[in-house]
Amino acid sequence: MTNPYLIQGPALISFSGGRTSAYMLKRIIDAHGGMLPDDVHVCFANTGKEREETLRFVHECGVRWNVPITWLEWRAGAGATTEERFAVVGYNSASRNGEPLSAIFKRRKYLPNAVTRFCTAEAKIETMKQFMISKGYATWLNVVGLRADEPHRLLKQVLRNMKGKERWRSSCPLAVGGVIKRHVLRFWLGRNQWGTDRRYPLPQGFDLGLDDHDGNCDACMLKGYAVLAHIERKRPGTLDWWIGEEDGITAMIADGESADKPTGAQFVTEYSYREIQNMARSSAELPNIDGQQVEDCTGEICTVASDGEVNDEMVVWLIDQLSKVHTMPAPKMKAEAAIGDLYGNAA
Repeated sequence: MTNPYLIQGPALISFSGGRTSAYMLKRIIDAHGGMLPDDVHVCFANTGKEREETLRFVHECGVRWNVPITWLEWRAGAGATTEERFAVVGYNSASRNGEPLSAIFKRRKYLPNAVTRFCTAEAKIETMKQFMISKGYATWLNVVGLRADEPHRLLKQVLRNMKGKERWRSSCPLAVGGVIKRHVLRFWLGRNQWGTDRRYPLPQGFDLGLDDHDGNCDACMLKGYAVLAHIERKRPGTLDWWIGEEDGITAMIADGESADKPTGAQFVTEYSYREIQNMARSSAELPNIDGQQVEDCTGEICTVASDGEVNDEMVVWLIDQLSKVHTMPAPKMKAEAAIGDLYGNAA
């Protein structure tokens, strides 16, 4: 079997800043003898709402492993030139108050939600796509940190590959290599039992330093009501920015600047972030928060959980399909690939 971590360029390694994608990156670096080919690019798309621990972790991975990681941020939508649509930043200059997301929301004049998740589509997927186009690539391999125990997310990648509508083919080397979550946690945490547990030495000498529910944007709507309330109790004021964004779009709708319905001014239809904050400040803690996991937000649509069952035969088929990615012909692009390929309408 060919080593799944030997990546042939041109390729984009989508680094979310989480443990799983960092583990994948280290395996890829090791497979290449410590140095990646010039046409294999590692990118981290910063939304401006990542935890500071995530930013430090991305920076530390790059420094400790001597690998160039390109930090990207969204700057403009469709209609702008490729170079105008993103900015290359770094650890010191990266946005830390949600500036890229806020600009996207103002441009859209409504907020993303669990169904219309254009935040990831524009701030991450489209931004990294524009970076690769700026490098002169027409098509490329998109390397995503999905594990073998994430079959629903793998299925999306396989189906997207089979449709061939994107500029890229998605590769999931962790899944092909049979990596599951406990392998990743053992690599980073060793004998420690959870993300912030430090009773024993860390195997790699450093770690993300966050529990599962603290990953991705600090108060992403996909975390769910209970987790968001827990986060607000743990770090009062975390929801302030999100409340401000809801208030801002509400004002745009009231002033007639947005034709969207009032529900477009909330990240979650059933409740506002102000309601979560009020509840968190006036009631006791909810139990078993750590049992609710939020997956890495990479160059794939974020998800907390998926419905339906995937049997063993389907998992075998998915892994087999992903193992053939390198032998698949390059996508045939008619013209500029729109982000609408993912969501049904162009950005």
